[in-house]
Amino acid sequence: MNRDLDNKVGIPSPSQVVIIDIEASSLRGVSGDTHDAALLSYPVEIAVAHDNGGSQAYLIRPEPGWQDWNSEPSDEDIGAIHRISRTRLFEEGRNSRFVAEWLNEQVDGKIAMCDSPNARADLFWLDRLYEASGVERGFDVFYLYDFIALEDPDFDMAYEQAGIADETEHRAERDATEIMRLYCEFYSIKANKEFSASPSTPTL
Repeated sequence: MNRDLDNKVGIPSPSQVVIIDIEASSLRGVSGDTHDAALLSYPVEIAVAHDNGGSQAYLIRPEPGWQDWNSEPSDEDIGAIHRISRTRLFEEGRNSRFVAEWLNEQVDGKIAMCDSPNARADLFWLDRLYEASGVERGFDVFYLYDFIALEDPDFDMAYEQAGIADETEHRAERDATEIMRLYCEFYSIKANKEFSASPSTPTL
């Protein structure tokens, strides 16, 4: 997928974009810190969000070799960040093939963005998912902040207008929805500025 840019605004229109967010068992392996396959982290929940407000998420049932787990000290079954239990993953999670095929369908024809730097973490977990599923990943993933400059004054305005909470539970669907809302607000600000700066068309 080419990163097609809106000719006037300079970033893709939200209608071209789908936001992906992933919760994982831990961060192990993302930075190449382990070579033990049993200790590599893996995705436990994946969500997508679209500009029309639609969003969806699935829990993922762990594969037999997916043993890594970063648990709460008080409860070894509960994930330390997302607070999803491994028991729940086995009870409610979909298999990797189902999730991989669903994700390909959701992203088809769109530009997939995530908020992990250089998409490193998300690509690592997507590779884990697609390798286990036997399905070919049909899309690339781009880093959100390759399109939104953090030092841009309009970013702060977009963040405020998007109404994103400072502290929220780490769940994929909520995170994906908030990121998409932020992107839509940023795009809208840029588009309105471009419209205001454009010379008016004379009325005949």
